[in-house]
Amino acid sequence: MDKIMPSNLIQKTEYWNLITSTLSSYEDRVIFGDGAIKRKFVKDDYFLMNDVWNVNDIGKIPRFGEKFNNYNGTGKNLNFSTVKHTIGLEIKFVFYHKLFSEDSFTSLFVAGKTNLNRLAQFLNEKYPDLHSLLVLDVDKAEKEWIWWLDNRGIKTTTTKINLQYGEYKFNATVANFLRSMYEKLFNLTDTREEWEKDRWDVRVLNTNYGVKYNATDTIYYLNFLHIDNLVFRRFFKKYIKTRLLGGGRFSWGTALYYMRALPRFFNFISELEPEWNDLNGLTREYIEKYLEHLYHYKKNNSKQKNSNLKKFISSNLECTYMFLRDTQRFDYIIAPEKPTSKLLYSEDYPKINKKSDDDINYIPDYVLEQLFKNINDLHPDVQPVALVAFKTGLRISDVLGLTQDCLIRLNSNYSIRTDIEKTYVKGHKIPIDEQLADMIAILIHNSKELSNEDNNPDKLIFVRYSGFRMGKPFSQAWVRNELNEFAVNKNITDEMGNVFHFKTHQFRHTYAVKMLNGGADILTVQELLAHASPEMTMRYARLLDDTKRKEFEKAIKQGVFTFDFNGEIHQVQETEDIPEDILDMMWKDEKLNALDNPYGTCRARVNGNCPLAAEPPCLTANDGKPCFDLAVGMDSFDVKKYELLIESVTKNIQVAKEYGRDEMVKANEKNLERYQNIYETIKNGNVIFGRFDRMKRQLERKKKKGVKHGSI
Repeated sequence: MDKIMPSNLIQKTEYWNLITSTLSSYEDRVIFGDGAIKRKFVKDDYFLMNDVWNVNDIGKIPRFGEKFNNYNGTGKNLNFSTVKHTIGLEIKFVFYHKLFSEDSFTSLFVAGKTNLNRLAQFLNEKYPDLHSLLVLDVDKAEKEWIWWLDNRGIKTTTTKINLQYGEYKFNATVANFLRSMYEKLFNLTDTREEWEKDRWDVRVLNTNYGVKYNATDTIYYLNFLHIDNLVFRRFFKKYIKTRLLGGGRFSWGTALYYMRALPRFFNFISELEPEWNDLNGLTREYIEKYLEHLYHYKKNNSKQKNSNLKKFISSNLECTYMFLRDTQRFDYIIAPEKPTSKLLYSEDYPKINKKSDDDINYIPDYVLEQLFKNINDLHPDVQPVALVAFKTGLRISDVLGLTQDCLIRLNSNYSIRTDIEKTYVKGHKIPIDEQLADMIAILIHNSKELSNEDNNPDKLIFVRYSGFRMGKPFSQAWVRNELNEFAVNKNITDEMGNVFHFKTHQFRHTYAVKMLNGGADILTVQELLAHASPEMTMRYARLLDDTKRKEFEKAIKQGVFTFDFNGEIHQVQETEDIPEDILDMMWKDEKLNALDNPYGTCRARVNGNCPLAAEPPCLTANDGKPCFDLAVGMDSFDVKKYELLIESVTKNIQVAKEYGRDEMVKANEKNLERYQNIYETIKNGNVIFGRFDRMKRQLERKKKKGVKHGSI
């Protein structure tokens, strides 16, 4: 056994020294009431010398006491003596790390025991002379392993039904066991610097170099082994390292995005030109062939329903272009000689249709009613996640990243305070109601009670206290899966009767729509959502709530009124139906542009065009007549506003009369007349528009300019 593995740089003696020294000791710990931990290094060769590990012996180690007391499985022993001694040591080494990495006793002494016994039998039959797992051709051995399991009637595949992707099969845990042991052993014994490896773990990069990643995601690895050509692989690793460590906004998520595209390009070029170790000779002809390849690849390999061919091609070309351009900027010796602008043209990128504003994927009221009616049947850990997402509009990663200090109280009002990673907003605050505040207070209390320095170092409130994700927040995928299993089990359907497919970002969309439909203006919603620009907020604003739209149309059908040039109210159309395009324009203008004021809703103030915005005398701003931008009756509270105004000014008149203030009586009586005229008009559901003719003229101008019918 002179060589452990060709690509593993560790020497034979170092390899076995690492394994034997690790198995000859362990770290114990004592957890104090305040969460502090005292660690103790224990020199004990139990795990090295014993080929049978007994659960009772391990339970005597203080750090495993609670886990042992909670264990009620039937498995008591792990037997490593059924394989060759050297292989037994390797498997012990892997199981040792599983044990001290907080794997459950059940996974080790029940499932682990069964799979270990099967693997030992397989290796003794198929590889009797094997001295190390790392000299296996793992791809070939895995096929033999699965075939061996199938012949013994052991189920190697599992079938699941996904609402989005349909029925699909994947390997059962036992089928992956051999590869899992092999890869775990390789990673544990590969002592090279992380950048030198062909498979990078972002958790290591985060610890050693501060590379940030989304802890609610479960994609930890970049696997450069997907690139066949070693030179291309080396330069791509160099490129990704440079970008990750650079000052630009190149995140771990972006690196994963590039990894999905570039290996395909490299391997395509290698197939065409197997002798190439650079891209110096790359010409437009190769790019044209690659475009054709992308089209056929997507057509023949897509597993996803309704997959977007244009988006696939565009994203692959984008990554390819950026890499080729940067190799020239960074003066890489593999860079193409031709300028990138001569290789890829703007015409190569398919035009991707923009989503309609009506395509924003929010949760309809019909589904929300079912969700909250049955929410007690949702996984208890997911219930508060869904409620926080629904009531705050936070992205799911930000919800799951909430910490013990997130709840603040100021002047008896509660808010959530957190940092928004995506838009780099620090200390973002969102007001919440007392019910949600009470729930978060309980979550914070529970987190403090259960946390220590090991199982919750970041003081999260949605955290795993044990298992392989110990100290990490719930994963987004787990939350999403729980929601969709819940939807299937409780038959949560849309209005067409189809089981509703939950996506965690839908809660954010729903929050925005609810806020706008509840009367919040665009700038307020943009601030609450911590949008970097108003573009996305405006998309939400264009979503027209069916209920309010119907109420609006009902009010319009009762009659449209306006202020004439003398400030008097009159009905502009009594019998003629209002054209749909005028109706749509009026509604969208109200939703997108209007701001509330004490007299109605105004379209000038949102653009800052009203010089009297501090105290807008909107009923007298036009030479003593109402402002032409004023609309009254669009909001259901307008009637109450004028009732209050009438009540208030009536009292003012009475007081003025008592003190003989005739000028005040006269001024207030004039205001009272205005208020009463408006009130009598709107109290039955009518709406007053400042200048109805302006709407028609605006629409005609837009039509002449070629603006799409009915758009704003």
